Amino acid sequence: MQQPELPALLEEILLSNKYETDQMLQKTIETNNKLSKHIEALWEEIGEKQNTLYELKGEIFDLKSDNKELIKKVKEYIKKNNETEKAQFQKDWLENFNHSKVDN
Repeated sequence: MQQPELPALLEEILLSNKYETDQMLQKTIETNNKLSKHIEALWEEIGEKQNTLYELKGEIFDLKSDNKELIKKVKEYIKKNNETEKAQFQKDWLENFNHSKVDN
């Protein structure tokens, strides 16, 4: 058997390395493209979630405002109801225990 000449062997190694390097480069480019698309989709998802978050914060603010308003109205009602009950109690007491001081 005859050994191939050294320059031909080196050329063959270089060509195979060039082919392998080219294949690796192509795979790297494909992977980068896929990752770029994936990252773009993730940023879109982040944007959508941020919009949802802002909308929910707005709803929370509105609900808190409504809640404060309802609490204020309930307190006013309780105060008015207590005053009404107190007046009714005084009227009943005066009618039952001191007839001379009742106007109506």
